[in-house]
Amino acid sequence: MSQPDSTEPGTSFHLGGAIRVNAFRKSWESAQKRRKLSRNVRLDAVMLDLDFQSGRWDGSAQYRVYYYSDTGRTTHFPHHAWVGYRLDDRQKIQAGIQKVPFGLLPFASNNFFFSLAFYAGLEDDYDAGISYRRRQAGWVFDASYFPADEGSWGGNSNDSARYSYDIVSDGVRENRERHQINLRLAREFAFDNGIHGEAGLSLQYGLLPNGITGRNGHQDAEAVHTNLRYGNWNLKAEAIRYRYDVENPAYQDDRYVVMGAYDFPYHVAASGQIYVASLSHSWDIPGSLLDSITVYSDYSYFLKTESGYSDSQQQVFGAGFDFDGPLYVTTDIALGQNNAYIGPDFTNALAAGNRDSGWSSRLNLNVALYF
Repeated sequence: MSQPDSTEPGTSFHLGGAIRVNAFRKSWESAQKRRKLSRNVRLDAVMLDLDFQSGRWDGSAQYRVYYYSDTGRTTHFPHHAWVGYRLDDRQKIQAGIQKVPFGLLPFASNNFFFSLAFYAGLEDDYDAGISYRRRQAGWVFDASYFPADEGSWGGNSNDSARYSYDIVSDGVRENRERHQINLRLAREFAFDNGIHGEAGLSLQYGLLPNGITGRNGHQDAEAVHTNLRYGNWNLKAEAIRYRYDVENPAYQDDRYVVMGAYDFPYHVAASGQIYVASLSHSWDIPGSLLDSITVYSDYSYFLKTESGYSDSQQQVFGAGFDFDGPLYVTTDIALGQNNAYIGPDFTNALAAGNRDSGWSSRLNLNVALYF
């Protein structure tokens, strides 16, 4: 990140960004494709950041560009863009495209692929709206209203050129997310034996208007979570229940919804439970090229309510290397069953899936250079 450029007392701007390169090997691809270097090493993303602070005001924005070399396809969209105002030392309001306060924050996972909650729109989700946060005596309370999602930006899809997963229109199914309310309450704690962290509860409710029927469906989700730390150990756990109750025309199947991000839509079960567990350990390495190393095991299970649907799983073993300077490297061994990004079935894996589906694996190396 560049040094702040102060234009007046108490005001600072930061301009920066990142370039990420990804290398991978997918078990479900043919041996010929796995050996093709140009297919398995690609530019992942280019990011541009702008942050400012002036008195009680602050703001942040990031824009991303993704290039898919195998298809020659490019998509671009904002990751976030918000302005905030601190009412006092305990309270803040924020408006714009921002992270939805739901579940484990900032992430329920450590790896490049996040957890299965991300792919159902329930981890690291960003929408457009206004939020309020209050901290007091170990309690953290968030209340947010999002009249709309973050929208679709540059790409080839009908409605999926965005960073985080939302219910989208694919030209056949015309559902969208509107008027979403989020409430989150977390309690921070510290014990005498050195264990500290937080536990919390999250609630989400919103409308799902259908462009064909003119009727409003609705969505609701609840989550309980805990985030425990002991020395350099970190344990995260979360349980989520959600339901997307859409008002499709009678000829469309209501057992799944169309969700989209990164310019690609796919199907997700309309209701289910998601369970996440993550254990990590980090080491600080002073006086070397590495600032720290973090190793982790992230597991998530997606239990689908529909009896004819096959459940999904994801297990990732990996390590993150934070170098002294602008370099961060993530290495992952990802295992997936009925998993859109770790397996051969992208469109239906997170919906009906396949009862006979075995485990697939993906080795992944992501190199990020920040500037």
